[in-house]
Parts: sequence; C-alpha cells; structure tokens
Amino acid sequence: MSGLKEMGQNANILNVLKMQQNIKSKFAGLVLASVLLFPACTEDWNEMNINPNQPSEVPASNVLGAGMTVVAGQLFGERIGIYYAGTWSGQLAAIGAGDYEFRVDINNGQWDNLYRAMAYFVDAGRIAREMGNQNLEAVSLIMKAYTAHQVTDMWGDIPYTQAFLLDEEDILSPEFDSQQVVYEKILAELKQAGSMLDPNGMALGVGDFIYHGNISQWEKFANSIRLRVAMRMSSVAPQAAAQVLNEILGNPSSYPVFEDYPDNAYLHWPGVSSNIEPWRQRLGTPTNKNDQYRTNYDLISLLKDLDDPRLPVYADRNQDNEFNGYRMGIGQTSDPMNAQANVSHIGDRFGYDDTGFSPFMNAAQVWFIKAEAFERGLVSGNSQEAYEKGIEVSLSENGVSPEMIDAYLQNPGVAWSSGSSTNLEKIRLQNWIALYKQSVEAWAEVRRTDVPLLDRVSNDYASNHNRPPFRMAYPANEIAHNQNFPSDVNEVDIFYGIQLWWDTRTGVE
Repeated sequence: MSGLKEMGQNANILNVLKMQQNIKSKFAGLVLASVLLFPACTEDWNEMNINPNQPSEVPASNVLGAGMTVVAGQLFGERIGIYYAGTWSGQLAAIGAGDYEFRVDINNGQWDNLYRAMAYFVDAGRIAREMGNQNLEAVSLIMKAYTAHQVTDMWGDIPYTQAFLLDEEDILSPEFDSQQVVYEKILAELKQAGSMLDPNGMALGVGDFIYHGNISQWEKFANSIRLRVAMRMSSVAPQAAAQVLNEILGNPSSYPVFEDYPDNAYLHWPGVSSNIEPWRQRLGTPTNKNDQYRTNYDLISLLKDLDDPRLPVYADRNQDNEFNGYRMGIGQTSDPMNAQANVSHIGDRFGYDDTGFSPFMNAAQVWFIKAEAFERGLVSGNSQEAYEKGIEVSLSENGVSPEMIDAYLQNPGVAWSSGSSTNLEKIRLQNWIALYKQSVEAWAEVRRTDVPLLDRVSNDYASNHNRPPFRMAYPANEIAHNQNFPSDVNEVDIFYGIQLWWDTRTGVE
C-alpha cells in the first residue's frame, strides 16, 4: 500500500460511477435500488478518475475496481458482515437488536448491490474481451463467480444463467437456477478463468484492488475458491466434489492454491477521509467504543475454553477485565451479562482500523479444506499435517508467536487425536474460528457441518427453531417484479425458509 500518505486528493467511487454512464450494465431485469456510494480503496483511484479525453466507454479495469468495492462494502459491511450473517455464524451480535430485525429496504439493497457488482464484472469482462485483455477478462470472471457463490449461499436458488442477458437476449425476468446448477456453473467459470490467466499477458490496470496486478495470485485465488465450492457440496454431491478436489490437489503445479497468509485475498483500505474500512466506519474509533455491535458468546466461550491466543485479537475485555460475548436465547434482553458494559467489543484489527481489510478468502481455510478432504478420504493426503498447518497460518496472520503456536497445538482440545472431539470436528471447528470476519462463509460452514453446534437461537425465534436461520429472505422487489420468481418458495419466520441444497443436516428446524 505504498504511496497512500502521498495521495493528493482522496478519490471517491462516485467519480468512477459517473464515468460508467454509457455502460449498459446487465441488471438481470431486477429492480435495483439507488447506487450506494462505497468508498474507493487504493491510491489507484486517483488514476482511475483522470479522464482527460472523456472516453465514451469506461476502461474495463475501472469497472472491475468498482465491482470489487461494491462487493466488499456489502459482504463485509455492517448488515451482512456483522448483524445478519455475523450473528447467524455465532461470531458476532447486536446488543438490543439481536432478534433479526427485518427491513424491506435493506433486504432489497443487499440483493441489488450484489447483483450490481456481478453486472460490473460482466461488463468489465466484455470490455476486456473487446480490447483483447484476456487476463482482465479472466479476473472479472473470477470475481463474478466468487460473488455468485456468496449470493447463492445466502439465498439458495438464484437467477444466474439468464441473469445478465438483458441486452443480448432481451431477458427482463430471468429464470431461477437451482443451487446445484449455480454451483456447476461457478466451478466451470473458475476453471475457465484459471486457464485464461497468463503472467506474461496484458496488465490488469488500476482496478485490481486485491492483488495489484499479480496474475499468479489470481490463479491461486481461482483454484482456492474451487476448493471451497467443492467442499461445500461434498456431502450432497461427494463424487463431483471429490473430482474437483482431486484435480486441484493432485496437480499443484497446474492448479496452485493459497499456501500462507500473504496469499490472502484481502482488499486493504486506504484509511484516508471517507475511504476507510467499512466496519471501522460503522463502529467508530478505538478510543471510544460504545457501538451496539459486539462479539457472540458462542465464539468467545469456545476461544476461552481452548485458551486460544487469538481471543485478545478478536475481542476486547469488558468492564470487569473479562472476555464475554452476547448470549442469544430466551431472556437475552434481560440477561445482565448482555448489558452494554459486560459484552466484549470487536478487536481493533478487525473492527477499528482505518486501513483495515475486507477478507474475500484466506489461506488458512485452504489448509482446513485439505485436512477435511484427507480425513474423509475424498483425497489422499496427511490430514493432521494440513490441520496443523491451517492453525499455524491463522495464528501467524493474527500476530501469534511461534512459541505460542507450538503450545496451542499441544492443547488437549486442539491437539490431534486428543480430547473428546473427533479429528474431523477439530478440523471444522478450527476452520470456523479462522473465518472470523468472513461472516457469510462462517455461517455457511455451521449450516454445512453443525460445528460448532449453535443452538442459542435468538429470543423471538427460540420457541420454534433450534438453529439460526437457514437462508436470507428473498427481496420484495424481486418477488414483485420478476415474473419468473418461483411460486413454491417457502418463507418461514421471515428468515428461515428451507435448508439449502448442500445442507444435509437432520433434526434442524
């Protein structure tokens, strides 16, 4: 992030969006909300906003960058990142509003913004293809597939095959694809994009806010997402998942993946003026922590039980110098331990850093995916070695010393083949812990595995349900205006709905 202090004038995404007025973004026939003005995220925005010739079409790299900031602002912002998915993942909570407040405008906006971002990626890919920039086209496809994976894991069946064909085929009301079909298309797109990347090819331009033009890193990212998608579907489609896992893990030279935390796909924010990390924007300054958004009891209690050295990084001590998360469940609003002063705030690294990060994916998860694949026999390999490497990578990223890492690996609740939990449960628990701030992903993992077991359901739903919600509610605009909205959608208690395709748990409601 060199040069941030020397930035002349802090750029805002508004300028980039103004430059895009001639682009016909394929909004899938969805009724989209007003454009939200998410801030820019690197010094490159200055260059992006220099337009002396007033071209008739925005450069593809600019459109790619705009899409990245929209995705980061939405997935890793306040509502999805902390309040909804953050709470349902068992990692975060909102004091005094922990009952899943439903607001139509916010629900519409979440869907609209993520589809807007995918439309940007489609447009960036089209412009890149027209200019012969295959690398930029590939990266645009990777970001579209990444976003689609997050969207389908929040809502289930979604418009995808027909979602961006308004201009080409005049499709105003795209049909919904089943989640299985969406997964198949995502995997195909990621493999195609990976094959298109060429380190000796054309540059990505100023809009690559994640890897700043490093093509080798984008190749790792594409393959790592494929591993994530394959593992997510591994219980409902084990053969198809195993095929993807074996292809990638059996050919590391052809399909490189993340290895250590410098590989992380993180968007780091400039921290200048309004261009600061989204959680920090919402939570305030580290010297005056009083926001309602805090940590969750399920996360904090597990970290305490494991004597986990990440605890003081993930959270702060309360007024009694103790770590305590917000307890969900019947009577939560009257529980004295849920009072403001008694609940731990989010740690500075994750919530109170102007130049903080939006974590699209990290290397630790790749190691835990490997460990689970090896342990379940989906792929041949050393599951213990991969498990311990995942822990090492996650702790190192959070500033834990090698000596403390070694000690942690000997903890009975952590050490391989020790304690009361199985090795598979250990892998899944450590994966969940390492996903802090990747709330949609952490929520997806607890829906897939029930590890950790989250049975502290929010007060207003505890009498009817024994788990957090299964998916997001479809937005009112989509229901009202898409003529192909499915007629058989089962909405339950606003949020719950039916279990997703890959959620094979039994006895959950």
